[in-house]
Amino acid sequence: MQGDPIPAAARTTADVRKALLSSRNTDGGWGYYPRKASRLEPTAWALLALNESPAPLKNWRLQGPWRVDVTGAPANYAFQALSGLVLLQHAEYVRDASAIAASLLDIKGVSFDQTDAIRQDNSLQAWPWIDGTFSWVEPTALALLLIKKCRGSLPAGAAERIAVGERMLIDRVCTGGGWNYGGSNVFGQDLLPYVPTTAWGVLALQDRPREPAFVQSLARLPQDAATEPTAQALALAVLALRVAGKPDPAITMALASEAARAMTLQHNVGLALTLYALEDRTRGRAFAI
Repeated sequence: MQGDPIPAAARTTADVRKALLSSRNTDGGWGYYPRKASRLEPTAWALLALNESPAPLKNWRLQGPWRVDVTGAPANYAFQALSGLVLLQHAEYVRDASAIAASLLDIKGVSFDQTDAIRQDNSLQAWPWIDGTFSWVEPTALALLLIKKCRGSLPAGAAERIAVGERMLIDRVCTGGGWNYGGSNVFGQDLLPYVPTTAWGVLALQDRPREPAFVQSLARLPQDAATEPTAQALALAVLALRVAGKPDPAITMALASEAARAMTLQHNVGLALTLYALEDRTRGRAFAI
């Protein structure tokens, strides 16, 4: 697998790291912005980017088996899976990650009757963002990644849930590849894909390299990434292309250039993603199946 070392990218990481560390809260977590309450998503990304112990996640506020931002709030299943992927990077927390994966096996998006308004299989119950809602691309992709990485320690039912999740992503792929947030066609109108959702779909299907949905989506990701210049979109594109063995130096350079704006915006998810993508020496191990 070829690398994509970019000198300009290397020069930005120290400043991004400093900015991320400066916004850490006294409880060991991160809010979405400095001086905001710690939340699960930015904390998970920051710990991964900084390659720190995920102990803050291990001790996160629990509600049943789930880590939640606010007591009484519904669990966000995409962020549960993300926290599991972070925990999985440290041997002493593999069991905790597997427990999250096992709990996700029982989570299903709601099904509903077929309708001419939406061209998709509405019977497929993959993963929702929260209970009582439909299946969406991002939580499905993240759940698939964690479950696939933990499948050796999971019950036999994991295979069926993986199959349903893959069918859902394949069913919802946009014309020409890539993914929108939920469906690909509404009232006869094809929807456009977005870079973050396409990157997650590519990562989730990386072990299906001959699947047309994967092939088409991977092929269009560099072109689409050039049109969506945000830290989050570019960083996820860098990671997906890297894990798929198709690193693109131009996208990495674009992310390095975007780092200055990410620091100005002070959005901790964007900062953490930028740092992880630019400084990733593990070839995307956290997201590689």
